[in-house]
Amino acid sequence: MLGDEAVRLVKEAKDITADHIPAYNEEQVRLVAQETRYLWTRIEEMYASLGQFIESQGETAETEAATAHGPSQGDGGRDAAMASSQQTYALSQAEHRNNVGGQTTLYAQTVARNKRCLLAYHDRRAKFLRSLMWNVHLAPSMVPGTLVARMSPSEQTYMREYARLNASYRDAVEAQLIPSYGSLDWAANGELPPRDLLIEVRVVRDCGEIVTENGVVSLQAGTQHYVPRADVEHLITIGYLEHVSPS
Repeated sequence: MLGDEAVRLVKEAKDITADHIPAYNEEQVRLVAQETRYLWTRIEEMYASLGQFIESQGETAETEAATAHGPSQGDGGRDAAMASSQQTYALSQAEHRNNVGGQTTLYAQTVARNKRCLLAYHDRRAKFLRSLMWNVHLAPSMVPGTLVARMSPSEQTYMREYARLNASYRDAVEAQLIPSYGSLDWAANGELPPRDLLIEVRVVRDCGEIVTENGVVSLQAGTQHYVPRADVEHLITIGYLEHVSPS
């Protein structure tokens, strides 16, 4: 049925959560766009056909009236013939217009619906990408490869550009407002202040060495460390470290 391909895209968009995004369905997007272009082409063709039909019917009505009633019939006969031909022409035109109107209305509604579904699908994915960027402190390089593999090339470009623009704006604001007070971490979780400045973490994935205010720490998988929260919070957010809650 018309619009079924677009419905499948919407169902995929509903599967997106805060922690999961399905792979970009390029083939499904192509099918929806293809159907939309085809329907719009059909609408243009049907309206062009309607115009040609109206024009040809008008010419046919005049020819039939002139042929059926020659000069011997007088003005009254010609007028009656013309009225009869115009009535037949009007009924035929109305029937054809209704048929075309019904089909084009269906196609136009499907085109509009397909566009809304495409926009909803891409908007839902874009929201996930923006949220992801804040979770990794506007650092695209920190995004796990499994997530990057599920993005289209355009989405990867969008993610990098979104991070770059926000980082540039952040740097410009910091330069004007707090030139002597360090930097503002806009991506930090500001819902509640941390209770402890130092926390114990378990390394889930190798992170290499990081520099903390207390020195260099080597984060190897399976090891545990007692480190400043501010230095590792972004690694906890993306799942590289696990906060070990005190018993």
